[in-house]
Amino acid sequence: MYGKVFVLLVAVCLMPIVLTKTKRFTKSAAKQSNTLYKIRCDLLCIERTKEAKSLCRSQCRSSGKKPGTCPASDTPKWEQACVTACNSDSQCDGTQRCCHHNCGSTCSEPVDLLTIPGLPAMPILEEPKEKKRSVVIRWSDGVGDAARAVPGPVFFVLEEQHHLGPKYEEIRLGDWNLLLRTNKTKVSLRNALKPGRWYRFRVAAVSASGTRGFSAPSPPFTPRRGPRPPPAPKKLRVRPLGVNNGTVTVKLEWKEPNSDLPIIRYKVFWSRRVKGLGGELDSVLVNHQTVPKEQNNIEIKDLLPNSMYFLQVQTISQFGTGKLRSEKASIFYNTTSNGKAEPAPEALKRETKKIKGLNIHKLIWYNNKVKARISWQPIPNIYEQPGRYYVHWKATKCIDPKNLRKDGLSATTEQTNFELYELEYQCSYKVNVNLSPRMKTFESEITLNIPACEYFKRRSNTSAVACTI
Repeated sequence: MYGKVFVLLVAVCLMPIVLTKTKRFTKSAAKQSNTLYKIRCDLLCIERTKEAKSLCRSQCRSSGKKPGTCPASDTPKWEQACVTACNSDSQCDGTQRCCHHNCGSTCSEPVDLLTIPGLPAMPILEEPKEKKRSVVIRWSDGVGDAARAVPGPVFFVLEEQHHLGPKYEEIRLGDWNLLLRTNKTKVSLRNALKPGRWYRFRVAAVSASGTRGFSAPSPPFTPRRGPRPPPAPKKLRVRPLGVNNGTVTVKLEWKEPNSDLPIIRYKVFWSRRVKGLGGELDSVLVNHQTVPKEQNNIEIKDLLPNSMYFLQVQTISQFGTGKLRSEKASIFYNTTSNGKAEPAPEALKRETKKIKGLNIHKLIWYNNKVKARISWQPIPNIYEQPGRYYVHWKATKCIDPKNLRKDGLSATTEQTNFELYELEYQCSYKVNVNLSPRMKTFESEITLNIPACEYFKRRSNTSAVACTI
């Protein structure tokens, strides 16, 4: 009597869990989401004719048996609950089999999977390595007698799991996701991993005979290149909504950019533009408002009629406890009766990036060689820390034509100063400092005139040194 009551209580307590698993297995069987089982069936039917392959795969996936021996039951009281969690091996995850007991069935791991002959060896993953923009992953294939004993071809299934954040936290890892299937023991993943994330990998070897399951996970890995600020919103557009009490209401819309990091919100700025004393446009009273990430538009009210407004939208993402902000996408809008929106002029974008304050500090003469020290004002850059500058100098006129170089000289620096070298006497140079190595129009320019050798001799009082021109 008491034994039956105990079994009934166990069944009632565990019934929700079992039903949940049963639903999951049924869904798995319907969608055929078990990758290892599907590949095994593909290999089992690989030599069939085209017409017979489809039927072979269908029969294998619905009623095929996985290798291995079900464990002996050690829970006789549980069997008396008569719960059927599966009907076939295809309803069980990975290498699990549908094991039938005296009353009911459950998905269980076989007890002899690692000792069954004819199955491909379980791969052993090496630590992932990053080369340039690719991540290389290698694993063993069971060399020697174990590999030769496997009949037919062998495929490898590579999966990954990851989480976002500056520090690795195993508890935050998500589900395993299929990366690829291959017959090689090395893969090179290019542009497949996103920056700012921690990854783990695992691999399984599958043949027509079955599989021993997935390897142990690899050590955690994160790409060297950290996350960059998100891109600015795309395709800004302003739509007029009407005039109320003498003021204008508009709707500013934009498209969500493709970002490596999750977008947490947008920030919108708008200001009226008026002409200053010098004729340039100045902003008057910059307004701003935060917009949720799900919302790609905002109504802006109380705009003055017959005025030019400057509107901007900025993307904001979060990485760890810090926030990363994009550049601002910009657009002008005129609130006249036929007001229309116009993209922000290119000159306005370049103005914030133009190199300013390019100056020649002094000429340096030593051992009959001339150098010139130049400097410029730094430009804040949210994409590179520190900034990178490209210096170019070219002789445009020389007393001796042999000293004219066709292409000039170029150099790269992360400082805001530089020493020009290989300068020739009695030559005029054009010196440029840019933010890009290839510029159609230079962002800065200055002229440098190098005097004759006698000029330096007089200043340094070294008459013993002979000048060579």
